[in-house]
Amino acid sequence: MCEELGDDKYMTEYVTESGFTSTCDVATSEQCNDKEVDFIAKWKGKPAEEIAGQVTRLQGMTAKSMKPELKAWVGQRLNALVQLAASAEAPKDEL
Repeated sequence: MCEELGDDKYMTEYVTESGFTSTCDVATSEQCNDKEVDFIAKWKGKPAEEIAGQVTRLQGMTAKSMKPELKAWVGQRLNALVQLAASAEAPKDEL
C-alpha cells in the first residue's frame, strides 16, 4: 500500500477517507476544517455527561446505512467529541 500511495500525505488522506475519521486536533484546531471548528466551538465547555450522550448517539448512527459524505461527518464529530470528553475528564491543575 505504501508503494501505491507514495508519501505520508496520500496515506493519511486514504486512511481518513476510508475510515470516515479525521486528523483534526481539538486542542489546537490543527488539520480541522471550518465545519469541524464550528462544531468544536459549539461543544467546548459542555458537561461530560452531555458529550458522552452525544458520543453514544453518534456511535449508534455509524451502524446505519448512509451516504459516504454523511458517514464522514459522523466520524469527524465522533473524533472531536471523544477528544473533548477526554479533556473534560482530565484532572485540572490547581493554582
